[in-house]
Amino acid sequence: MTLQFPYESLPPLEGYRGRHSLDLEKCAGCFICSMICPNKAIWPVEFEGRRYPQVDLGKCCWCQLCEEYCPNDAIKLTPHSMMVTMDKESAVLEVGKEGFIPRHQ
Repeated sequence: MTLQFPYESLPPLEGYRGRHSLDLEKCAGCFICSMICPNKAIWPVEFEGRRYPQVDLGKCCWCQLCEEYCPNDAIKLTPHSMMVTMDKESAVLEVGKEGFIPRHQ
């Protein structure tokens, strides 16, 4: 548990691997990202009649293999790193109209 939270965030270093983003237009639903994930942190879900990946940040090891192997560049790791939660369910990124959103936003 973090006892003292920083009042000021430092800018991420170049190449930093933060929270995932998903471009719904580019996602083909091939689930190569799910198959390549070493921690099984990505799995398919149904959204508006199509299947998309869902990510559990609590299981993710930030290896970036999902981004590297995505044939359409639909999934990316962003420099957004800040996430504070007391509930592990809120570490799951669900699919929404804008791509990935935290489960309990």
